[in-house]
Amino acid sequence: MYKFKPYLTNDGSIGLYNEDFNDIYHSATGAITEAYEKFILPVNFELLLTKPKINVLDICYGIGYNSKCFLNYIFENFLKDKNFKSKQYNSAIYTNNISHINNNICSDTIHTDNLINNNTNNEKLYNIDSIYGNNICSNISVTAIDNDKNLTFLSPFIKTDIKNFSNNKLEFKYERIEKYINEKNNKKSKLKINKLINFLIYQKIAQNYPEILENTDILSILERKEYLPIFDDDIKGIYKLDKYKRCNKSQIEYKLPFLHNIYYSHISNKYKKGLKRYNLQDINFELKIDDARNFIKNDKTIYNLIFLDAFSPSKCPCLWTLEFFQQLHKHLDKDGVILTYSTSAAIRNAMINAGLKIGYKYNKDKNFPIGTVAVKNSNLIKYHLSEYDLGLLKTRAGIFYRDENLTGLNEAIIERRNLEINNSNLMSSSKYNKLHRV
Repeated sequence: MYKFKPYLTNDGSIGLYNEDFNDIYHSATGAITEAYEKFILPVNFELLLTKPKINVLDICYGIGYNSKCFLNYIFENFLKDKNFKSKQYNSAIYTNNISHINNNICSDTIHTDNLINNNTNNEKLYNIDSIYGNNICSNISVTAIDNDKNLTFLSPFIKTDIKNFSNNKLEFKYERIEKYINEKNNKKSKLKINKLINFLIYQKIAQNYPEILENTDILSILERKEYLPIFDDDIKGIYKLDKYKRCNKSQIEYKLPFLHNIYYSHISNKYKKGLKRYNLQDINFELKIDDARNFIKNDKTIYNLIFLDAFSPSKCPCLWTLEFFQQLHKHLDKDGVILTYSTSAAIRNAMINAGLKIGYKYNKDKNFPIGTVAVKNSNLIKYHLSEYDLGLLKTRAGIFYRDENLTGLNEAIIERRNLEINNSNLMSSSKYNKLHRV
C-alpha cells in the first residue's frame, strides 16, 4: 500500500511527511503560504510577462503547491477580471504582497489585498492594458518533475482551504509538525487555489497519464474516510466520471453510476467552460515522472523560471550538486531566475562555481532572508549577499556536493563531501562565526 501521510499545516493547507527521508515536504507553519513567500512573491512578473513565451520548470513537484500557486497568481491577478476591461482602468496593477485583484476598484490603480500583512510597500507589477492586449495563457508552459507518480497524481485533488481535518493524531513522530498541531489558535490563511487550476492540472495529467484512472492506490486513498476533508469532491467526481466511462456494465449495474454521471457531467462541463472563458486550456502543463537529473540532461528547453524545491541537501544532495547546477545554468534564459528556499553556503558556492550570480530573497515582515536567487544577469538581483555571507562560502561549510555523471546515490554523494571536509585546510564555519559575528 502506498504511504500517504498528510497533516494540516498552520494556514489550513495540507502538508506531507516522507517516511523514507524522515522529513516533511512542507513547512508546518503553512504549506501554501510557504509556496507564495519563497517561490511566487520573489518573481519579477513585470519582466516575466514581457517574454513572448514563458517556460517554467518545477523541480520536485510533489503535490504541486509551487506550480499551482504560480498559475493561480497569474489567473487571479491578470485573467480573472479580464471581462472588466471595459471599465476605466487607467494605469497599472500594484501589489502589496499577494492576493486577488479587487473587482470593485475602478480608479487609477488597482491594489491587491495583502493577505499576509497590512504592508503598505506597494510595487508596480504590470500594466493592465498590455497584459490584456496579449494572450498570455497560450504562451505559458509549466514542466513539473517528480519521481513519485502516486504523489503527483494526487496533487489536483488536494484542497487548500481545509476547515477540519481530525487526522492530526499522526502515525509518525516529527517535532517540527507536532508543535503546530498542538496549538489551539492556529491562524487560517485566506490563500487558496482556485478550482479551475486544480481542474486544469487534473485534465493535463489524465491526458498524458491515462493510467491514473486504473491506479488502485489513488482510488483507495481518495476513498479513505479519514482523508475525505482534504480532497475536493468536484475533482474526485470528475475523476470517477472519467473512470466510469471506461467500464462496461450491464443496465442494472450501470444505473447508479449513470445517475451519478448526470451530475458530474454538468460539473465537468462547468469547469471546461471556465477554462475556455479565460483561455486557461491553452496553458501547457506537463508532468514528467523522472529523476530530475536524467530529465535535465536530455531536455532542450530554455526556462525563464526554475523552482528548486527538493528535500534538504543533507537528505537529498543529488539535486544540489555542482554538476546539477551546471545543467540548470545551461537551461536558464539570460533573464531567467532560479528560486530555492536553501540558504546553505555549500549550495550557494555550487551555484557560483556553476557560473550563476546569486543573491537572497528577503521577507520584510519577518526581517529575515528566506532563500536564494540565482541568475545569469546580475542586474536582476535585488538583495546581494553580505560580506559575511560571501566569506562563509570560503569556509568548510562552502564545500559543495559533487556528482560528475549525475547518477550518484545520495549516500555516496554525502560520504564524498564529508571526506573532503575532513581533509580540508579551510577554516571551520564555527571558527568563522566566532571571528566575524557579534
